[in-house]
Amino acid sequence: MSQLQPPPRYRHNPIHSVAALSRVLGYSVETLKHVAGTSSSRYRLAKPILKEDGSFRRPFDALYPLKDIQIRIKQRILTAVIFPAYLTGSLKGQDQVRNAKLHQGASITVCEDIKSFFPSTTSEVIFDIWRGFFGFSEDVSNLLTLLTTKDDLLPQGAVTSSHLANLVFWRREHALYLGLASQGVRYSRYVDDITLSSRLPVTHDDLARHISLVYGMIRSTGHRAHRGKQEIQRAHRGMRATKLLVNRRAALGTAERQATRAAVFALERSFAVTGGVLCPALIKELNSVSGRVSRLARLHANEGQALRARLTKLRNEVGKSHRVRNDFSQVEVIGVEPAPP
Repeated sequence: MSQLQPPPRYRHNPIHSVAALSRVLGYSVETLKHVAGTSSSRYRLAKPILKEDGSFRRPFDALYPLKDIQIRIKQRILTAVIFPAYLTGSLKGQDQVRNAKLHQGASITVCEDIKSFFPSTTSEVIFDIWRGFFGFSEDVSNLLTLLTTKDDLLPQGAVTSSHLANLVFWRREHALYLGLASQGVRYSRYVDDITLSSRLPVTHDDLARHISLVYGMIRSTGHRAHRGKQEIQRAHRGMRATKLLVNRRAALGTAERQATRAAVFALERSFAVTGGVLCPALIKELNSVSGRVSRLARLHANEGQALRARLTKLRNEVGKSHRVRNDFSQVEVIGVEPAPP
């Protein structure tokens, strides 16, 4: 990200009437208004996600027809936003690895976490996105706000929430990014994780000013920084951004690499015990391990290639055994390339 990035922008013309929104989404005005008026009751709790601190994140999943309407909002409106490279969360072509690579080779990194980001994002903030950023009319913005919030908050897990999360700070984030860049400081945000880094030494006073600017942006929308999770890291020790080492280049930590190798070995042992019979539990484990190997291979090509070859060998041996349960030919094995004929 050597060149300065432009701010996010919407490629289409603003929607100025509910009738026009109806045509865009393919739902009648009456249906949109009815679903919007009862939207908060149209969610179910999805499977809890275990966090690193031992607590659980409880995402929501919208029910039909709200979910279908949200899918159309995402596909027909939100994906028309062009996002800058410093926003890396839940966007096509962006992920934790891309985020970490923005900060590789730094001499200092600062990681900040926004406390309870989704539950702290109010309907007022979401309305401001639809009205201010997109430039939609007040009626359209009110309707879209109801269709994309639950109990006046941004629901984590809803299909529209990640794109909206990337626009929460649209009024101040780009100016912050430019101001930091003018001081030689790189900025990125992965949903609720903000990372600053510099390849040059930074004084204590300058660092305090940079962090203060970030906190000011966070407070501007009613959010709070989780100060207990702040990490200031310097190059004489391992520096991480979105859980990846960035001292020289983006890389996995030794423990994760060892755990991935151990997982491949354990999978080989399991296949040996079953005599090559692939039961549903092993199918699930194979896909899981394959995903971990793919993540490792993106950052450590030689090591990843060797592990991929071992997984491919397993798959070929299973295919030859003719003792595969649950129609293995229909199973998508993530991250494992088929063997050449």
